[in-house]
Amino acid sequence: MKEISTWLLTGNNLAIVASIGLGIISSLYIIYNVCSFYILKERYHGIRFTTKNIAYITMFTAVSVSVTVVISLTIPVTVFPPIRIAIEGVMVKIVGLIFGPIVGLIVGLITEILVMLMVPSFIHPAFIIVICAYGFISGVGLSFKRLSEKNNWVIMMLITVFLSILLLFFITIISFYPDKIPFLSMQLSSFSFNLIFGVGIGITLIGIWAFYVTLSVKKKHKLLNQILPVILIAIACEYISTTIISAWGDTGFLILDKSPESGGYILNVILRLIQAPLKIIINTAILYFTYMAVSPLIKNDR
Repeated sequence: MKEISTWLLTGNNLAIVASIGLGIISSLYIIYNVCSFYILKERYHGIRFTTKNIAYITMFTAVSVSVTVVISLTIPVTVFPPIRIAIEGVMVKIVGLIFGPIVGLIVGLITEILVMLMVPSFIHPAFIIVICAYGFISGVGLSFKRLSEKNNWVIMMLITVFLSILLLFFITIISFYPDKIPFLSMQLSSFSFNLIFGVGIGITLIGIWAFYVTLSVKKKHKLLNQILPVILIAIACEYISTTIISAWGDTGFLILDKSPESGGYILNVILRLIQAPLKIIINTAILYFTYMAVSPLIKNDR
């Protein structure tokens, strides 16, 4: 286990493994849908590429690209990949949440390519993977939203299980890591890092459960059905895409990856893990209000 921990936390290996995992999952999802339709003759549950739906998807792509380009030209600092991806990601997540995983993934890829052509900046495969993952993960959130239409506890259990597995995973690999953990100008022990990370995850879970129980007591079931999938998407995107994969791109952008032993990647990951609870709250608010403003205008064909 010590060898696995050291290998994952050396260089960008953790990000590469996560990227390959996402690629395999998205490929299996597409294969499953194709096989279930053509072989099992099951009814297709995704959106149909009608003229109206294609127009909607094109419109969202155009809005995402144009907003990102205008902001980048107006505020030059936003041309930096981490900021640019954050701006692009909002509309890509909304597309995934409305139209599903496959469309979200495609729109994310097209959006990133067009923005890179119009606003040349630092190019790194991690940023392309991140924006595609935003669309795919948001689409998976849509699937869970439908499955839990009258059972909000299902989403709550998914959130709890996801955060618990994430906590267990990081505590395990950090505990077996032989070196000190770099954090700002300090060197944290494995125990100190696990304590900080555990407290952050614990506060996040307690806050979400308190929110869920409060709205359940007030019988705000419709609001819960709308916002819980958004919370799940914000959590999954933050920890999988932004923390693990995007840190790979930031390490290359900041030239911290000159050698696998430099520790630049793991430093980026740790900083993002500590920031994650606050960013989840902010992203949830942005996604929820944007989704509530946009979704009533879209009547897609299924």
